[in-house]
Parts: sequence; structure tokens; C-alpha cells
Amino acid sequence: MPFTAGEYVSWATRDGATTVQVTVSTPHRIAYRSADDYVDAVESTVFRSLAENTADWRPATAQEIAAFKARFHAAPENWN
Repeated sequence: MPFTAGEYVSWATRDGATTVQVTVSTPHRIAYRSADDYVDAVESTVFRSLAENTADWRPATAQEIAAFKARFHAAPENWN
């Protein structure tokens, strides 16, 4: 698996880079959360492998990780 749970990864965007924290990594799926605790996932399909879907991902730099941690706030939990 290219990335492990807890690892920070980034990919290039028009405005710079997006940095996320990997939360789950399996051979067919990688789930991640953003600095505002938005959760999403990338999965392999019959048409594209997980490696193809994450080809532009790279390990985040120390500066990107620091910026992520400074902005991160967990979403409130609803126990009702």
C-alpha cells in the first residue's frame, strides 16, 4: 500500500496544494480527512486502480503538515 493510516499526503491544486490525513488504508481503498474534518475516500474500480487514482499524491512536507495541524479542528459529535 502506498500510504498508511496517520500519514499526511498532498496533491497539487491550482491554488497550491491540498493536504489531508489518511485515516484508513486498504489494498482497494484510502479514506482521508481534511483540516475541517471533512471525510472522503478514494477507491479502486474495474476501470482504474488505486495506484492510478492516487498517482498525483505525495507525502506532505513538514510545512504542509504544520499548516494542516494549525487549521485542523474536529467536527462536533452528535450523541442524540
